[in-house]
Amino acid sequence: MTKIKEYWYKDRSVPFGTLLNLVDAYCNPEAYDGAYEALVQRARSSKPEDSDIRIFKAELTQLLQGDRDGLHPHALGTAAEYDDYDDTAFLARLWHDLYPDEPVPEAS
Repeated sequence: MTKIKEYWYKDRSVPFGTLLNLVDAYCNPEAYDGAYEALVQRARSSKPEDSDIRIFKAELTQLLQGDRDGLHPHALGTAAEYDDYDDTAFLARLWHDLYPDEPVPEAS
């Protein structure tokens, strides 16, 4: 997997910046023990005041629907260091884990 500089650290306003920051913080193997489970709980609790999770879900939906404009091709792999086949497989698994009662958004 090709790694890149984590450009989303300095500027969260970049395309998918919120998602990349949360994926890096919670899904990366170097995250703290229990980080992924904490993301699952945070996403499922979906508190109205948690604007980062609302933005995260919207960006995740957009990516799953195939709109990846502005996303560096290696950004998700760098942020998550996933073992999945590709970005789409990682994103679909993430959706299933976070929102198991909702169908995975698909490209129109």
